[in-house]
Amino acid sequence: MIHDFLELPTFVMCSIAMLLSTTISVTALIIIRRKLNWETFRDNHQVGGFLFNALGLIYAVLIAFVVFATWGDYNSAKEYCDREANMMQDLFLNSEALPENIRTPIKEKILEYLTKVIKEDWPLLSVDKSNPSSRHTLLELWRIYMGINSFENEKQKIVFEETITRLNNVTDFRRMRILSSQNHIPAVIWTVIIIGALTSVGFSLFFGTKSLAVQATMTSLFAMTDSVILLLILALDHPFTGDIKITSLQFENIFSALKNIAY
Repeated sequence: MIHDFLELPTFVMCSIAMLLSTTISVTALIIIRRKLNWETFRDNHQVGGFLFNALGLIYAVLIAFVVFATWGDYNSAKEYCDREANMMQDLFLNSEALPENIRTPIKEKILEYLTKVIKEDWPLLSVDKSNPSSRHTLLELWRIYMGINSFENEKQKIVFEETITRLNNVTDFRRMRILSSQNHIPAVIWTVIIIGALTSVGFSLFFGTKSLAVQATMTSLFAMTDSVILLLILALDHPFTGDIKITSLQFENIFSALKNIAY
């Protein structure tokens, strides 16, 4: 359900979030204003304002921390993808220095792996799943390298050692890419920030203004801001889903370049 919601256009998601938050906050305000006269809140404005500022500061620090953490994770996920794609390109080009009998099989497996990552991995990443098929192709690539028993010269041996290092890195970056799609903000943190948002908006309902329309406007703007911030955190927490998702463009560009290189 969350993934389906995040796949909506950003404008639609924001509109839904703002509409719901505005409806709920204004409805709550109207109910309170009907039961209590706004003038009864005047005597409590000074103390209430101090407490509201303290609450707002605590919540702002919490939100800043969560946004910073999720933004960092989002950038890390993008870096894993870029480095994995670059390593695959290096493996393809370095294969030219390896024994001739294994060059073509290596290049074929690399192109096969890139194809599966682009066509199969990415749709699965958006729903927090991994692709066993591309993993199998990577293991087959490992078997090709592990099957090399002899070298024609010292150059091939040096290139092979460097290639194994890069293949190790590809395996690590692939694993980190998949984990980035599956590791999300813990439920306890979501509980805290949602309660904080509800508390801050709810606290604002107990400040009275003579005009209901004015207070309703201020309250709805406050609620809309909170809802959009929560939406931002949710989107960053799912780096392979939605309009701001990390795409497979890097893999696609490298695949297009490599497939045109003659074996």
